[in-house]
Amino acid sequence: MKLKKFKERDNKRLGVIIFTITCILLVSGVILYRTFAIFEVRTNQNVIKGEVQDPGNIYFAFFVDNEIQKDMPKKESEYVLDEENSFCGVNGSHDDNIKVTLTEDYVIQVHGVTTSRTKCNLYFVKGKFIQGKGIPIVKSDDGLYEVPHDKVIDTTDNDGFSQTEFRFAGINSKNYVLFNEELWRIIGLVNVKIESKVVEQRLKIIKNNNDGDRAWDSNNQNDWTKSSLQSYLNTEYYNQLKDDAKSMIDENIIWNIGGIIWNDYQSSFVNQWYEKERENYAYNNQPYEWGQNTSNFHSIGLMYPSDYGYAVGGINRNHCLEKELIYFSKDCYKDDWLFYKDDLGIPQYQWTLSPYGTFYDGAYGIISDGDIGYNPIIQKADVRPTIYLKSNVKIVNDSQDGSFDHPYHLQQIL
Repeated sequence: MKLKKFKERDNKRLGVIIFTITCILLVSGVILYRTFAIFEVRTNQNVIKGEVQDPGNIYFAFFVDNEIQKDMPKKESEYVLDEENSFCGVNGSHDDNIKVTLTEDYVIQVHGVTTSRTKCNLYFVKGKFIQGKGIPIVKSDDGLYEVPHDKVIDTTDNDGFSQTEFRFAGINSKNYVLFNEELWRIIGLVNVKIESKVVEQRLKIIKNNNDGDRAWDSNNQNDWTKSSLQSYLNTEYYNQLKDDAKSMIDENIIWNIGGIIWNDYQSSFVNQWYEKERENYAYNNQPYEWGQNTSNFHSIGLMYPSDYGYAVGGINRNHCLEKELIYFSKDCYKDDWLFYKDDLGIPQYQWTLSPYGTFYDGAYGIISDGDIGYNPIIQKADVRPTIYLKSNVKIVNDSQDGSFDHPYHLQQIL
């Protein structure tokens, strides 16, 4: 076979082809570099202490407030992983089998990777680690809110203690948690007295469903320390709990049980209720605190009126925080997750812990139209047990998102 000699035009054509291929390779190389280089995390970088399970190369992109960044936020930045919007996959896909979490020590954990060159888009937003689980903080709509307070809890050992609490608000808040193998909901991380001296923050939870209709006190005396409902919750109801659930309840809590008088009931916003609940006042010199000095004390109580007020979310939240709780029926209760309806969708009256401060025979509750109301304590209303968890009870940092179908799990670190 005789070899043909290239003609001059063939040489030019070959040069054009080679030049074109070279340009394509260069452009492709740049695109690939831009695609992967910013995702790659080398083992000697201190911003990642990833605990990566399953084989395969993993690349990360860090987005802070939706802006792409070279490095992951530091622990002191107060940013948390937005698990709902973060995702992993190949070629920009979203693989639901791959789960990513961030621990309180800022360790990225990736589970379920089976394909090499998997890329994870990690979105970081301002948030708070609530008992080991990073949860984004919102400023509107539904979710976890910062709730600042003036110093309203007087103690002896808490100079400089931050009064800021973190509370879930809005009917679509993802604050479901399993406790006692039942569905409960997280009120928030709130300030409480511990043995009368120290203020600390504890996770406060409430049963999702009611525990039946009961009188606040069948003897018609609004002293919570002696009431029939308090006795039921801390004896009969407590004895029905499973042992692991009992071990999670913090029994060192001092509950405020001060009474709110008529004038304050008529005119107070939620922050004013919060302050009045913590004042050292009760009707006729009755106790204004409840704790271990009471017989059969196991620290099972009820929500406060202020818990109900701070649980309102949605677009009207700021408006509702500046509205008297006796007028929540106007446009606030529909966005409040603590407002309760039965299985038939019928609104129910619910008891709160706060007694009436003007007379002996009343206590406050959430009435069926959504307002905070005053009711005779011998009448029956829905009871939703409420507790504080020990500080060593953590939310398991897994892929559960706190929704109704995927409630958070708890574990006690011994």
